[in-house]
Amino acid sequence: MGKGAMRKALRAALPAVALCALALPRPAAAGFDGSSAGTASGQFLKMASGARGAAMGEAYSALADDAFALDWNPAGLIHIKKNSMGLMHSPYLSGSSLEYFGYAETAGDVGAWGVAFKYMDYGKITRTDPSGVTLGSFSPYDTSIGVGFACYITGFNKDPEDRFVLGATGKFVKSKILSGDNTVSADIGLNFPYMFDNTFLLSMSAQNIMGSLRYDKEEAPLPLILRLGTLTKLGDHFSVTADIVGSRDALPFLAMGSELRIPAGADMDVSLRAGFNTRAISDMGGLRNVAFGGGVRYTSYQLDYAFSPFGDLGTVHRFSASIVF
Repeated sequence: MGKGAMRKALRAALPAVALCALALPRPAAAGFDGSSAGTASGQFLKMASGARGAAMGEAYSALADDAFALDWNPAGLIHIKKNSMGLMHSPYLSGSSLEYFGYAETAGDVGAWGVAFKYMDYGKITRTDPSGVTLGSFSPYDTSIGVGFACYITGFNKDPEDRFVLGATGKFVKSKILSGDNTVSADIGLNFPYMFDNTFLLSMSAQNIMGSLRYDKEEAPLPLILRLGTLTKLGDHFSVTADIVGSRDALPFLAMGSELRIPAGADMDVSLRAGFNTRAISDMGGLRNVAFGGGVRYTSYQLDYAFSPFGDLGTVHRFSASIVF
């Protein structure tokens, strides 16, 4: 991108950044502060899908380029040039587990589209009455199904790297404890043109922008999440990412990650990843707020792993498999 085009891209980014800043409620309001913790429903929507993004400290919104992009930034679907399918299994904390399935494919010059399924299983829980008498058990769960797309919205006479990309996802969210409720929501993402000789990318996304779930007599909105992400390519094999993340029911936090790809043959490479974030950094003891992982790609197949310690609460492992075909 030339200097003139870069200045235009930066000027175009300023209104979007301002809108995100205006969307953040003041500290005295309910939202984006410590006092509102736990006031949003559908907390599983915050949990990272895909071992690659998790291993990078959850700083992944600008780098997402496969079927997992539907859970980070739908504009990232634009990078899919064929078909992409991804699966994740994660034994989570306290006997729970998180599953993800995504499929996306190119729509040619129009862009790309995809579908995703996310499921959180909290295991079997014993139910008792106020006096402690066992009444049986119940199995709470959360799930979401989304359909998304990405398309170029400017500069059709320019190279793809010099265009703005818009992505959006509509999704159905269901939650069940003893009784269940469901709602609809949406995500929207924007990728800016690459800058500095295609080495820097800026992205913005807003997730769960509407919808609420009712538990018994109480109704709570889904966790609105705003992300401002960057990707910096330091050579052909090393990338650094950073996200600033704000949520309706928590303080904003910074996430940073890195990925080193090591060629191991004509059709194979090995990736090493690490990252950290400042989310709830003082709320628990022990090793936390860091992540490590790696992956192996052979031809069109990729296997990834992420290790995420949560201090005294335990450790989360994520296993992902993906294929491009």
